[in-house]
This record gives sequence, structure tokens and C-alpha cells, in this order.
Amino acid sequence: MSIDVVTANRPTWCTSWADATRTDGDALVDFARTFLHVEKGVRAGEPLQLVSWQVELLRALFARDDDHRRVYRRAVIGLGRKNGKSLLGSVIALHGLIEGGNGAEVYAAAGDRQQARVVFDEARRQVLNSPALNGICKIYRDAITVPATGSVFRVLSSDAKLQQGLNPSTVVFDELHVQKDDELWDALTLGSGARVDPLIVAISTAGYDLDSLCGRLYQFGKRVASGEEPGRYFGFWWWQATDECDAGDREQWRAANPNIDIGLL
Repeated sequence: MSIDVVTANRPTWCTSWADATRTDGDALVDFARTFLHVEKGVRAGEPLQLVSWQVELLRALFARDDDHRRVYRRAVIGLGRKNGKSLLGSVIALHGLIEGGNGAEVYAAAGDRQQARVVFDEARRQVLNSPALNGICKIYRDAITVPATGSVFRVLSSDAKLQQGLNPSTVVFDELHVQKDDELWDALTLGSGARVDPLIVAISTAGYDLDSLCGRLYQFGKRVASGEEPGRYFGFWWWQATDECDAGDREQWRAANPNIDIGLL
């Protein structure tokens, strides 16, 4: 049977996962609640309870088909700044590290090393503040390992010399819109080909150049979401205001910022 999804703060553009029969997204929500914590504000220290739009996004992103294979292996998620991109990326990365099986390779990737560290550092703090995760992980400056499974989570950026033999199982690519060329994205995507169920997911704010990597994937995602073009294994969720909207239109603020009703971070 198909999974019916009703999403609060629904994306402006999103691919369909009507053919999915199950999802691992609920496992990520439970993982966050069990092992991760709120870091800032009045709820600091409390278990990390993801909100409705994050839950439905993860349920869609981690959907599986009748053969128990991922519906999506590459994905692009676009939303406004201060909507918790880094936190969401750290949940995806840490779940891939801890629950990705033996020999998992997880990467926090971006155009430069400083940006690539944003998701990694979020995840690092979560591990340090979780007795359960800290007990099974070893933390280094640019890597987190799980010795029992031989799994590793590393920082990777375009301004570093690309290593040969990358075999990523999970990649969180931050701020794709500033990526200058396709080299890192292509290396990670092609390198994941040997994995049974890889996931390469970019979480980005909007750029301005439609001829960039992000711009091309954005246009492709809209065509896939609208049914104009097939996009097997490609997921796309994008929140945006209309081009002609007034800067003071609060409904358009909400359209581009799914977290706005709860409070931007």
C-alpha cells in the first residue's frame, strides 16, 4: 500500500513518493529524540523533537519501494536561511554513521572547508553531549569514527585535493549554491555507485545563477516534480516565495521559511 503524506508547511516544489511502501524517516525522528539534544534557548538540553515539516521531509527523503530500496539516492532541499539546515544535516549524517552498517563512509561536503565544517561541527557537539554516542565514537578534528563498525564521518571540501577511492554511503552537501563547479558533487555521486543504498543530499539556500550546479539541479528538480521529466532516484523539496511577491507579504515569508511559525534559528 502507498503511504499518504499530509505535510504542514508543504514545499513549493516537491517530488512524489506515492509509490513508496515504507519509510526509514520515522527511525531518524526516533534517533534524534533518543540520542540528540536541543543546544540553544530555553529548551537547551532537552531531547531533540523534530517539528512536523522536518518529520514529513525525512519520511519522504528516506522512503523505500516494494523491493526495500531507496526511492531517492540523490536529493536537493532548498529553504531560507535560519530554518535549521545544519541541524537537519547533522541528524542525517549521524544516523548514516551510526546506523549505516559496517564500513559506512559519511561526508560533510561544501565548496570550502569552513562551510563543510558547519554540519560536521554541529554533529560533533551532539556526539560530545550524548553519553550513548560518545561511548561508541572517537572524535578527531576532522573526523568521527565508530571503531566497532569501521565507519567514519569526515569533512570534505572543494578547496582540498580530492582523494581517490571515495565510496560514500551518506553525504550532506551544504550550501550547494556557492559551489563553483561540478567536480566534488560528481566525485561523490560517482563514488557512491558501489553502495547498495547511497544517499547524496544537498541542503541549500537559493542562489542567483541558474547556470551553476545548484541552478541546474533546481531546474531539473522542478521538471521532475511537475512530471515534465523522469528523475529516477532524484528527490527535490524546495520552499520559495513567488518572484513577484511584495517584501512585506507574510504569507510569502512562510512559503520560503517552513520554520517561521515556530521561530527562525
